[in-house]
Amino acid sequence: MSGSYVHNQWLQVQREMFDGPPRELQRLCDTRWACRHVACRNVMDRLPAIVQVLENIASEKHPQRAVEARGILVQIDLNFVGCLVLFRKVLSDAKYLSDMLQSKTVDYAKAVELIEALKETLLHYRCEASFDELWSEALDVCQKSSIDTTQRNRKRYRQTSKALQDSFIPSTLGQHVVPDSKHTFCVNVYYPVMDNMIGEIDRRFSNKNCNIMQGVQALNPSSTTFLREETVLLLGNAYDSNIEDLKHELHQTRRVLERKKKEMESPTTLMEFVQFMDPYQDVFYELFRLCKIAVVLPVSSASCERSFSTLRIIKSYLRSTMTEKRLSSLAVLSIESKLIIYTFLSETFYV
Repeated sequence: MSGSYVHNQWLQVQREMFDGPPRELQRLCDTRWACRHVACRNVMDRLPAIVQVLENIASEKHPQRAVEARGILVQIDLNFVGCLVLFRKVLSDAKYLSDMLQSKTVDYAKAVELIEALKETLLHYRCEASFDELWSEALDVCQKSSIDTTQRNRKRYRQTSKALQDSFIPSTLGQHVVPDSKHTFCVNVYYPVMDNMIGEIDRRFSNKNCNIMQGVQALNPSSTTFLREETVLLLGNAYDSNIEDLKHELHQTRRVLERKKKEMESPTTLMEFVQFMDPYQDVFYELFRLCKIAVVLPVSSASCERSFSTLRIIKSYLRSTMTEKRLSSLAVLSIESKLIIYTFLSETFYV
């Protein structure tokens, strides 16, 4: 289809059917799953307009556009709407945790609480009552969008090859179960999605990983759990620290910080706390070791992803012949721009 023609049709139908500014359909990204939440939200909220645009194009005399529009309309059925409502629901609940983990000032202790809350929410969804609510919502969306709510049976089922019969096959063979009733949709789509979400949360955020996140947050001076013994010990147990020595070091570190606080030399960030502990590294060996681990530990990949985005801005199509050394130097300058500006101002005022 012609992009400009369809876009104009899309804007015109939205103005006729909805109040407020028109929405753009989100373009999916291969590396960021968060855009899929926006895509599901926009498609679900503007589904009547999407159906209307496709019906208008399908009724035109342009053969290529009409065939493509009819093909898309055939795929927008009750199963499609059910999947749309399902993913809109689970992705909306997971977005709050994703936004917190990608924040530059992430609070890992609060992130652990959100992880537990998200897991409890998904476990609550995995029941017949929650599925009935989702199915009712899918039927309402179909009714508003004039979509047929009858589920069609498959005309022909794919048979297993004779060479593979009477054999144990550990992988899929390409069979795709098309739900033909409410029950089959629940068993083959709804429960597998919930189980995969819960399984991925358990795999990525195990008890050990959550303990490490809480321990890292406890070494941040701006945290409410700063140097709390039971929280720091979680990190110490994960990295085989001497617990008895660590307990004594935490007590003495609090005393030292109280004295420095009176002198207005108290650290406010994790890096400042590491620099503060550097002269005492031989005395507070276990605590300083945990601080060094907390500084270099990649709890989140958000900083690395920001570096990739910066690299893409620097090396554009007009700068394709840039050498690797120059590209690396410009990337460091761009990523650490705040540190460079701070250093420049400090040296200026010092001079």
